[in-house]
Amino acid sequence: MPVDRLKARCIEASDMLYLGIDCGTQGTKAVLFDPEAGGKIVGRGYAPHQLIADATGRREQMVEWWTSALEQAVFHAVRESGRAASDVAAIAVSGQHHGLVMLDEAHQVIRGVKLWNDTTTAGENERLIEAAGGQDGIWELLGTTLPVGYTASKVSWVRRNEPEIYARMRHILLPHDYLNFWLTGVLAMEAGEASGTGFFDVVSRTFSERMIEIVDPDGVLARALPPLVSPLQPIGTVRREIAELFGFRPETIVACGSGDNVMGAIGTGSVRHGRATLGLGTSGVLNLFSERPVPEIERSLQVFCGVEGGWIPTTATMNATSSTSLMRDLFGVEVGDVDGLIGAARPGADGIRILPFFNGERRPSLPRARASMFGLSQDNVSRSNLMRASAEAVALVLMYGYRQLPVDTGTRQTLRLTGGGANSPAWRQIIADVFDAEAVRVKWDEGGAFGAALLALTVERRLSGGRETLADICDRFVELDEAMAAHPNAANVALYRDVFAEFLELLRREHGVAS
Repeated sequence: MPVDRLKARCIEASDMLYLGIDCGTQGTKAVLFDPEAGGKIVGRGYAPHQLIADATGRREQMVEWWTSALEQAVFHAVRESGRAASDVAAIAVSGQHHGLVMLDEAHQVIRGVKLWNDTTTAGENERLIEAAGGQDGIWELLGTTLPVGYTASKVSWVRRNEPEIYARMRHILLPHDYLNFWLTGVLAMEAGEASGTGFFDVVSRTFSERMIEIVDPDGVLARALPPLVSPLQPIGTVRREIAELFGFRPETIVACGSGDNVMGAIGTGSVRHGRATLGLGTSGVLNLFSERPVPEIERSLQVFCGVEGGWIPTTATMNATSSTSLMRDLFGVEVGDVDGLIGAARPGADGIRILPFFNGERRPSLPRARASMFGLSQDNVSRSNLMRASAEAVALVLMYGYRQLPVDTGTRQTLRLTGGGANSPAWRQIIADVFDAEAVRVKWDEGGAFGAALLALTVERRLSGGRETLADICDRFVELDEAMAAHPNAANVALYRDVFAEFLELLRREHGVAS
């Protein structure tokens, strides 16, 4: 729908709600945000996803699981708010990056969605990098790296292994793009999400024709790409069926949204130069916001386009809270017991070291690696030491990438924490000590869902003639919870410097990774 028609259909924003949705790996969250009620989240909902996984590294989901979970989460958030769905003025969606959604000519999904953590495509990824001229060639084409989790290798894998299915592909979307399509009927993508495809130039903010040709010289991929749109403009209004399903007004607008790394940065207020966010969910993500392109950083790091300009250089681990969850399952303890077990052990876990590559690893690039433990003895093997060593290992992997992020982005003394691990005082202290930085949880820890709600608010207000920028909105509504802050302990900082040196030596010895 043209923007001028959408403007005519916008209503006064007083006492309206803004719906943020985040489709993650484990489930879908929905939050209802009321900017006039002191800037509070007034309703929350969540529903889990199933996961197809096996020992080959296959990780897939079905889009019906996402839409079903979205329905459940939104209905629950509306009920909890005590408000009507017709009070929702605007919606935005955040979603797990990189997943490959393939549609046929009738806009029907033609196979399960290969996810960001699917490593069956490692061989394809290596071939693509070689064809592009190695890491330097990839960087020249994309302005970022090409990890195995990106979309490009998934496209190449399906093309090579399932040619009949690939021949039916007419449209390609990523997870949050698909949910936008389900809500509006509009096929679209924006630069933040496209940054994680592996065939998008993050510097020029355009698709890379050369990389697309490397992935698919036959042109099927090139013809299947959706149009690129501005993330600060609505992509349309909800479909009639969606309005009737939820009780939304037909004129409820849908902002474009983005992938969860980009939306998580919004939800933590990391939209100003030099701010840093560390997310501790199933995976771990640490990013900085930079107003300038970052061509000088280490060329195995990821760079995403920001929503309101700027770039988000990022390091990530595929194994964060999933590592401690494995230990929790092994020991048969509840989620609430994890923090106590971590805190019961001394920093350094009495010499136990873990390389936590249970699902391969993105940074360092070790897609075929598996986890390993070192330093076990009769004296130190205990549930608390193993749990703490698992948490410390996640922090060490993130530190490995963090030290190679750009150094000119300003002060980085505070890490804004989000995700399930951020709720743990013991884990917050480990982060503070390993990084020698204040680690503080954001007040509204709904990550991408909260970021989506703030983006929905920004887009709706701009459409109504407002002059506030996204950064202004974040400065106004994103708060740090000082009651959930950790400050570095000098003795622990010194200890973890030695532990990190041991970690680097293990990487070199076991996997040939240079420090």
